[in-house]
Amino acid sequence: MTELLQSGTEIVLQTGHQKLIEHSSQLIMINSLLFIRSGAILIHFCLILVFAAPVWAVRVKDVAGIRGARDNELIGFGIVVGLDGTGDSQESLLSRKPIVNALERIGISLKSQDILGRSIAAVWLTATLPPFAKSGQRLDITAATIGDAVSLRGGILIMAPLRGPDRLVYALGQGPIAGIPKGVSRAIALPDEELAKLPIGSRMVASVGQIIGGALVEREISLNLNSRARLFMNLHSPDFTTAFRLAKLINQNLGFRSARAQDAGTVEVSVPSSYLGNTVELVSFIENLEISPDHTAKVVLDERSGTVVMGGSVRISPIAISQNGLNIQVKLQTPNQQNEQGVLAEGEILDASVFMLKGGADLKDIVNGFNKIGASSRDLIEVLKAVKTAGALHAELVIR
Repeated sequence: MTELLQSGTEIVLQTGHQKLIEHSSQLIMINSLLFIRSGAILIHFCLILVFAAPVWAVRVKDVAGIRGARDNELIGFGIVVGLDGTGDSQESLLSRKPIVNALERIGISLKSQDILGRSIAAVWLTATLPPFAKSGQRLDITAATIGDAVSLRGGILIMAPLRGPDRLVYALGQGPIAGIPKGVSRAIALPDEELAKLPIGSRMVASVGQIIGGALVEREISLNLNSRARLFMNLHSPDFTTAFRLAKLINQNLGFRSARAQDAGTVEVSVPSSYLGNTVELVSFIENLEISPDHTAKVVLDERSGTVVMGGSVRISPIAISQNGLNIQVKLQTPNQQNEQGVLAEGEILDASVFMLKGGADLKDIVNGFNKIGASSRDLIEVLKAVKTAGALHAELVIR
């Protein structure tokens, strides 16, 4: 009996153990299924994130800059000497009077009529002072003739001050003129047929030259970023969407309410306490974040060269176009559109001058259509002007 009970108990225990094992196995299977499903959901979510991520992005420093960190333009007047008969004529006082004054400062007294030949030229100087430029750094100078000099090739600029809008001297310029090809160094201009033989990069005006590293910075423009509690970032191309994205990006990386968009071109950034006194590190961190900028649709037409530059967001409404025997129809495409006699399917060419596109087509499709029917770029430009006038081209049209 005891054995039976023991065996029965053993059977019951074994049965219960099996049930426990089976129940545990079921739990394990359920957990495994949940884990697999969770993994599938996780994988699916990750795929959504991957495919929802921006196709392309750029650094913040390429779309925005710190307010105050800007270039400053400098101008000045100077005299170029040592020209080989290509300088100002004897009648030009623009170069004679200044050179007389310069000689008097070193103890040489002359009159304007005493300076013979065409070896000097009066020039207007321009230079750009970059932000954070320090004393002793060098800048490039551009020199352009003011009088009747025909070439600056081979000349040397004598020391001339470069001033800012406040009339203060920020740099001193001096050095040899460079950047003028040999073919245009004579006193007479080259004929058109000879000028056409020169490389495109050499077709320069001989009356304009450069002095590489010819200016020495003498005065600095102070800009202390580390003392600021707020920064203002200016977008290079103002856009409300880009400004909002930039503020959102900064808040995601620095904390909520660290940045806000003031308008389409400015984002205000509050310097966190951890970056106070070390704003340069904060600016470096923000500049290297990646953002997907937005922009308005734009089409640029260069009538001289026949070049058409367009963005990917350009759209065209349904419209019919006829230009010099070319007929283009842009229609809305129905879901079950079938080819019928006299009706064109998208991308189909009826004859040598007809091409049809669906409504909302990219401008790229229009260009491809023109290429298929062998139209010229001139025809394309004229058509785009007419489409814009008709209100069917949803983009800004820039004509150059």
